[in-house]
Amino acid sequence: MTLPEVRIAIVGYGSIARSHVSALQALPAVRALRVRPVIAAIVTERPDAVRDEAAALGVGRVVTSLDEALAGGDLDLVDVTGRNDQHAAAVEAALAAGCAAYVEKPIGRIPEEAATLAALAEASARPSQAGLVMRYDPAIVGARALLRLGAIGDVRQGRMGSFHGSYLDPRRPISWRLRRETAGGGAMLDLGLHLIDAARFLLGDGRLERSAARTVVGARPTADGGTASVDVDDWAWAELAHGDARVTIEASRIAYGAEGTPLELFGSEGSLVADLRRGALTLHRFDGREGEFRREAAADPWVRAVDDLRPPARLTLGAFVDLHAAALHHVMRRVLGDDPAPGLAPTLADSAAAEALAAAVTAELQVQVRP
Repeated sequence: MTLPEVRIAIVGYGSIARSHVSALQALPAVRALRVRPVIAAIVTERPDAVRDEAAALGVGRVVTSLDEALAGGDLDLVDVTGRNDQHAAAVEAALAAGCAAYVEKPIGRIPEEAATLAALAEASARPSQAGLVMRYDPAIVGARALLRLGAIGDVRQGRMGSFHGSYLDPRRPISWRLRRETAGGGAMLDLGLHLIDAARFLLGDGRLERSAARTVVGARPTADGGTASVDVDDWAWAELAHGDARVTIEASRIAYGAEGTPLELFGSEGSLVADLRRGALTLHRFDGREGEFRREAAADPWVRAVDDLRPPARLTLGAFVDLHAAALHHVMRRVLGDDPAPGLAPTLADSAAAEALAAAVTAELQVQVRP
């Protein structure tokens, strides 16, 4: 049987783009699909550096502008992975050309930019999706199913964190990710956004109660031997109110030696504890009924859909790429009008709501220049 194709343009070609390409190339080998992904074009500012790699991947078109990629009229999906300050224009162009759009987070640098894109996406007849891939983590979707069953009773408090150590070294050069003009924000917008969306996905809309944010390394070396100021957060913390529950969210890019993504939710009947790097989720109840709730949660339609969208455990592509594979698999199915899990995909409006909270967390950023 000939599978229907989804022809894709990848916009930007950095590390995130390569994780998308890895997922798209591997999916047909690890999972029986109803769709055939075809990477038809790569849009990059460095075409000469990318052409050999693109040729090895079987990608015939490497161009410098999305308009050039769209001119062929043969694209179904534009996958936006470039710098944050380039997201808005790419999504607008894709939707205007009648293509579906998949855009990495954050969709905008400031809440107003994100809200404008969300409104455009809602008005479009073509599907769009934000790269909030944590919704495709088995622990997250499993926790949602258990919460809906009342497995831990009334949620009272929780803790979520995303800890990386990649920016602790003050010798690391300045880059677009460390400038508000191009990135929009730092640790909270980069890492914490996934957690804010996960909290909204699990518990509904949240309200910011308290927050703190700091730039620990306030100046970094430039390519010409000088220094440049950093105006985004290295670390940020927030307390969110989700109804009667209080959930703290912490995002750090200076947590060297303590990298991880923990999630803990505590309720009136027990707790949910997860290690999102491993997809592991543990339910604790003081009455010993864990098995009963787990069996019922396993039948949740979204739990089953995510299991079918992800690479199977025996053919894992690694935790990070597995998440992107599931999200891209989902958006391709949606492009064909064959959504296996209506309501699961993170919309651009979901991302805009999370980004507004992230911006509020870092509104009063403290900068400490480290020598």
